Amino acid sequence: MTYKTFQQWMILLVVLCFGGALSEARAEPAKPLIYYQQESENTSLQQLIDSPLQNWQTIPENEAVSFGYTPEAYWFRVQVDENEADRMLYLGYPLLDSIDVYFVKSGEVLKQLHMGDQLPFNERPVHNKNFVVPVPTHNAHDIYIRVRTESSLRFPLEIWEPLEFMEANQYQVAATGLYFGLLLCMAIYNLFNFLVTRDISFLNYSAYTLSIGLLMAGLDGVGYQYLWPNWIWLQDRIVTMIGSIMIMFATLVTMGVLQTKVHSATIHRWLRRFMMVYATTFVLSIFLPYALLIPFVLILAVVGCGFLLGSGIVLWRRGLIYARIYTLALSALLAAICVNALGYLGLFESVFVQRYAIMAASAFEVLLLSWALAIRFNDGRKEQLALKEQMNHQLEDMVSERTEELERVMVRLQKANQELEQRSNEDGLTGLYNRRFLNQEFKREFRRCRRNGTSLTLAMLDIDHFKALNDSYGHLLGDQILIDLANLLKRNLRRASDTLYRYGGEEFTLLLPDTDEVGARDLAVKLAQLVREHPFDTDHGPMHITVSIGVAVAAAGVYDQPTQLLAAADEALYRAKAAGRDQIRVIAERERSVSTSTE
Repeated sequence: MTYKTFQQWMILLVVLCFGGALSEARAEPAKPLIYYQQESENTSLQQLIDSPLQNWQTIPENEAVSFGYTPEAYWFRVQVDENEADRMLYLGYPLLDSIDVYFVKSGEVLKQLHMGDQLPFNERPVHNKNFVVPVPTHNAHDIYIRVRTESSLRFPLEIWEPLEFMEANQYQVAATGLYFGLLLCMAIYNLFNFLVTRDISFLNYSAYTLSIGLLMAGLDGVGYQYLWPNWIWLQDRIVTMIGSIMIMFATLVTMGVLQTKVHSATIHRWLRRFMMVYATTFVLSIFLPYALLIPFVLILAVVGCGFLLGSGIVLWRRGLIYARIYTLALSALLAAICVNALGYLGLFESVFVQRYAIMAASAFEVLLLSWALAIRFNDGRKEQLALKEQMNHQLEDMVSERTEELERVMVRLQKANQELEQRSNEDGLTGLYNRRFLNQEFKREFRRCRRNGTSLTLAMLDIDHFKALNDSYGHLLGDQILIDLANLLKRNLRRASDTLYRYGGEEFTLLLPDTDEVGARDLAVKLAQLVREHPFDTDHGPMHITVSIGVAVAAAGVYDQPTQLLAAADEALYRAKAAGRDQIRVIAERERSVSTSTE
């Protein structure tokens, strides 16, 4: 990169920063007085409507909502005056898990909405990276907002007129577009450098730039808006997953820019150890929830960035010229991360600084690191001209060593993942899926059936008088019956989508997607008859048992939550056992039940 090219990129960065400033100064929204209170176990909307303002706390005027990381839900109340113009409610933070908005006039709810990044993006009333809700009336009224998130509970709450909002938002869109355009250009530029020079440092740097872009897209909300609008699982884990990848590639870039293997074997060894930790964190982020892993990722990011910065300072003092540029670039990003962290923790008030500090600092870092990488490559090229044969051997050894190390890591991780997946999802006695796996699949199937408007059936099966068998013949015989029963039921399922689970003890659960009441009843009668007629082979000779079956059928729109369908199936099983056992009971709707005997 020539000095002229670098100067042009710096001018673009200045335009990016001031473009964001213009977005704040061009149009001013209405900033209402915000009242808030923490939600308790018995909090209801009606109680909040009836509650006088003296029971609410206020947020200082012109300040954003900022409570830091908290597992609690908060209610907010905003009084809206009468106005002839249309208005929009704006919550300017994209990482809010759940938002319930109620427009209330004279104690009556005019309109209510449910939003959040735990829902598909296209369900938002206005397709914006943040949360925008049209105000349904021009009259004076109150707005009640319930917010809960596993991220930092912080956002500006403003009321805009649509035209003013569009005017202000266009500058934010332009600034954001410039930023991501810069990252994309630098990624492509360094990818081309790799294709020409075959220097792996350029490839690592290109991947590092893309990972910064993905992380910022997740934090800024544009990723959920344009790249993965219906992928809730990724949106929930984007910070921990891409954050781990970004630090991992930052470590690789550090190795390449500072040439730690040549200039400091100790620093190089520690960087490789950090790489192992980052790779492990990435794998854990796939399985562990965001709220559990984010504190560890934040601590790891601070420690990792601190070590990378220290590595640059050490090599700077040793006279490495590009270590100076590297240290300056990383210092800017680290300072922005610290400012942003203070904001996330509720200790820093400026939403504008928090929103654009990391963008500007990361863009600045990308430019400086690209410059440092270019200087480092030129120095390396000069050395290659003098030591071409020796460097070829070193590169071959390095590639071979890294390849073997990565292969060993991937083999161990793959084996550990397979064992962990099998142990966590299977019942050790019967080999069926366990209750934990049922909870995951049940929620997924419930959402799918609601989305497609199809039926979903849940059947719960319990062995009659199983405790008496254990007490009379011992638990070994009971285990034999459980294993034989599991195999019998599994053999007689009609479709590949029908899944059998061991719910616990002598209780089994059948999950039957796209199955209506008639099909569910027929299958239950068939299974009960097969069990009644089947001789179970045990150490005490053939034995016969019976089962009680409770069936609950969820037609489209009958149940709002999967737990309601589970409770209905459990109620049906209770009725079957109360009727004398060896019975089947079917609950087809929430308020109506149809009973079917096996006799």
